[in-house]
Amino acid sequence: MEPKNFSPSLSNTDLLPVKPEERNWKAFNFASIWMGCIHNIPTYATVGGLIAIGMSPWQVLAVILVASLILYAALSLNGHAGAKYAIPFPVFIRSSYGVLGANIPALLRGFVAIMWFGIQAFAGSTALNILLLNVWDGWGTLGGDWNLLGLHLPGLLSFLLFWGLNVLVLHHGMESIKKFEVWAGPLVYVVFGGMVWWAIDIAGGLGPIYAQASKFQSFNELFWVFVASVTGIIGIWATLILNIPDFTRFAKSQKEQIKGQFWGLPGTFILFAFASITVTSGSQVAFGEPIWDVVEILKYFNHPFIIAVSVITLCMASVSVNVAANIVSPAYDLANLFPKWITFKRGGYIAAFLSLLTVPWKMMEQSTSIFAFLGTIGGALGPVAGVMFADYFIIRKRTLEVEDLYKLNGKYTYYKGYNYRAFVATAIGAFVSLIGQFVPSLKYLYDISWFVGVLFAFVTYVALMRLHPPAEMAMNESKKSLIQKSV
Repeated sequence: MEPKNFSPSLSNTDLLPVKPEERNWKAFNFASIWMGCIHNIPTYATVGGLIAIGMSPWQVLAVILVASLILYAALSLNGHAGAKYAIPFPVFIRSSYGVLGANIPALLRGFVAIMWFGIQAFAGSTALNILLLNVWDGWGTLGGDWNLLGLHLPGLLSFLLFWGLNVLVLHHGMESIKKFEVWAGPLVYVVFGGMVWWAIDIAGGLGPIYAQASKFQSFNELFWVFVASVTGIIGIWATLILNIPDFTRFAKSQKEQIKGQFWGLPGTFILFAFASITVTSGSQVAFGEPIWDVVEILKYFNHPFIIAVSVITLCMASVSVNVAANIVSPAYDLANLFPKWITFKRGGYIAAFLSLLTVPWKMMEQSTSIFAFLGTIGGALGPVAGVMFADYFIIRKRTLEVEDLYKLNGKYTYYKGYNYRAFVATAIGAFVSLIGQFVPSLKYLYDISWFVGVLFAFVTYVALMRLHPPAEMAMNESKKSLIQKSV
């Protein structure tokens, strides 16, 4: 459906509902996206980090299972509108935040995606750097002691080269992303399968690996660590939970996106977690300490061919998740902000350029810094998800007036294009979820920031929409009341 009389300032070709003939993504396409997104270096580091903080392998598997089930539910629910109305995230969110107000949460989500783009690009570049060290003897000494904020010239060149590979995939658009994910995701199993074999061999079998005890012996000791770990895992995908409509809008049917995300989550995540846990715990058995950085594991392989295949596959995995999770969203978000001048591709190029201005190698220095970043992300984006859930399922009851999403004078205009209720709910959710970062006695709220943010924003938004409904909704309720009285 093509909206009539829509405002040019709210639409361009990339923001309009997808045409029926272009809605051809099937369950396998969605499953392959998750296969590509999950199997990446930062996710490995996060799962490995759970071993590093003292959890047992079985406890980590339980964390991943719980987190993946919650993720599946959140993604399927938020992806419903995309599959039903074929609209992207920045258009969908106009129903709750207003046609102009939607730019603010969309840009927040885009900013986080750009940060993650830099992290994923650097993570992939570290693997590429190892490959270059193995094929060029002088690569490691290139540039001498010169460095840029702690990153020496070989690392910087690897980063820029890998960044360029991401931009190359983006250049060919959404259809190429779908095709790339189909074969890129499954290939990663080969490398991680080899690493699992290696870990089992050096540890003397699976028995010693999974027999390792947790340092958290009592339920009280484990409970908050467990919940915080689940929150950290969800924090990785807090961004994709919001913009999953950018992908489900291409779904052939609602059933295809729900099935595809189930195949991709939690099954794929559990397999990946098993590989990550086995390798990290295996290194702990063999070397006395866990190696949570998968790139460090590669240094223990002496065969150049094995290193080359592993690096290439890891690079493909990083490109896969980077383009899907961290470029698609800011590309649409920037196009939504300036639809007259910025298309999907131009938005992607701008986002990729901005990622160069980040310092992702600082974020990857320690596993604890990753968890701190994830907690902040969850606290900031959780409330946005809470508002979206509340608006679509409780207030709108899964019914949207698509044409009004593209109008400056429609039902989603609210007051001058902004719905203050959504912003108040978001602010309250973010405040409560992040206050523990500054008030030690409330740290437990920060440890579960995503859940707290979703809950408080959800309840506050519904309450405000009921207590002070927008003018049009109030008029509709009055009309319904008069009709009921006349009957």
